[in-house]
Amino acid sequence: MNVTVLRAYAVQLEEVAKLELAELSHALQQTVNRMVLLESRAKEDADRYLLQVREGSTVDQVYGHLDAMDQAIAARKGLEKALATEQARMEQKRAELLEAMQYRKKLDLLDARAALDARRRRERQDQQLLDERAWRRSPLHKGERA
Repeated sequence: MNVTVLRAYAVQLEEVAKLELAELSHALQQTVNRMVLLESRAKEDADRYLLQVREGSTVDQVYGHLDAMDQAIAARKGLEKALATEQARMEQKRAELLEAMQYRKKLDLLDARAALDARRRRERQDQQLLDERAWRRSPLHKGERA
């Protein structure tokens, strides 16, 4: 199979891996942003709870706040799990991208070597043609050499 065709395929694989890595990076950033927002809301809820406790609160209000805290903790754990999964997927995609880049570079080298070999063959053929023409134009008789 032609190295140029394989190289084009390798470039496509590399581009796909880059796009997928960018998408994963974006998803990871969104998860981090959601975690920051959740932490901010949890701090606001805690401050609000402390204010209610100072002013006096009912048992229902305390239980309501404890339920909200439990939900926030569960949401935080879910986001941490999602973050770990996304980070693992990113590392896997980085490894795939690195592999695709190395494969393309190998094919680049093979393509360059093939082009160099083709150029050398053409130069040898050109030199042979020049040698043959020079030999035919020489003043020797009918192909005799001195």
